[in-house]
Amino acid sequence: MTDNKLSTQFQIQSLLVQERYYRDTMQWEKLRQCWHPDPKQTYLKISWFKGDIDGFVSGSQAMVKGTKAFHTITPVEIHVVGEKAFSESVGSIQIRLCLDGKEYDCVSNCRFISRLQKTDDGWKLLSLVVIYDRDSLVPTMPCVSSLDFTLDFQKARESYKYLSWVISQKGFQVDQTLPGTDNLDSVTELMNESHAWLSKSDT
Repeated sequence: MTDNKLSTQFQIQSLLVQERYYRDTMQWEKLRQCWHPDPKQTYLKISWFKGDIDGFVSGSQAMVKGTKAFHTITPVEIHVVGEKAFSESVGSIQIRLCLDGKEYDCVSNCRFISRLQKTDDGWKLLSLVVIYDRDSLVPTMPCVSSLDFTLDFQKARESYKYLSWVISQKGFQVDQTLPGTDNLDSVTELMNESHAWLSKSDT
């Protein structure tokens, strides 16, 4: 790998990690600067939001008042063609909540699929779509008994059913048609679209 390719990989990896960090630490201006300056060119599709980056920032500011999420992200593959790139990362979404005086952690294991473009100000994010793998809802103390109430998961997706329930308790609507490993066709479709976008000429 050439020095130029290594530099590009490092720049994109750093951007991906910083973007999630700024979101979790409520550094909204820095979060926005990670994305393309034109919001019309941006798109996010996650559990509780679908739209452009400006809408996501506004929604996140409102969300942290009631539900604080912590993200981990590890970029695994970065595909670059000219001034376009898309990345595949693994990570998690973690939310702590209190139910009947007991603390629980909801952890969603997922993949983050992002498109990026090189601008005059460096690499910027264009999109973020999450592939949901599996999740859990467990007490923070092993001695605490299991949840003593009935949760209705009959209509919930297996790949993010607990995350859906936790977010819905805060008044957010959760999309049940997101890419997930319980629907492999949805994952294949997203990856095919990403590769097609990368190989398509902008001219």
